[in-house]
Amino acid sequence: MNRIIKFSLLLFFFLGGIQAFGQPAVKINNGIIVLDDNFVVYREKNYLKTIDSLDKVLKNNPKDTSALFYRALFYTRSNDILAKPYQVDPKALAELTIAKTFVERALTLSMQDFKLKVLRAEIFAGLCYRYSGDESWKFKPLEITARKKSFIEYKTKANQYYEELAKVDPHNAYDYERRLVKYDYPIK
Repeated sequence: MNRIIKFSLLLFFFLGGIQAFGQPAVKINNGIIVLDDNFVVYREKNYLKTIDSLDKVLKNNPKDTSALFYRALFYTRSNDILAKPYQVDPKALAELTIAKTFVERALTLSMQDFKLKVLRAEIFAGLCYRYSGDESWKFKPLEITARKKSFIEYKTKANQYYEELAKVDPHNAYDYERRLVKYDYPIK
């Protein structure tokens, strides 16, 4: 009987230890959230199982704030300037919009993690980037007006969020101030 209890406890701690490593390590570096995996560029293939697991968790429990954060992070990393440099990539814009929705939902559900707020600012800055490559020949006047409105809205919010981060985290204020969106909408 004693061996069964010891084995059960050992198995419990072993499986509990595996679960603890289920979430990828992240850190704030130069004002952005980075995956602490020793790669400069995000490699989606390394995280396919984690992404699949997060999608399942969110399907079963859409209020899981940790899953919302990590899924938004993976959407952001797979659609940032390094992963998809073409500014008018419709898939990148759509997935960054999903990331924005996930972050806002996590904030609505009272998630207090500082990294979530950094990710939110980064997502809004990424959305600005997706509107910064507008070529006038590609869009009709009504589309240009709608895109300019979205750009201004995202720029305002991104800068507001970065300024808030600089106040809350004064030791890294320089990093957040460098990330402010300073360019304007390209079509006049």
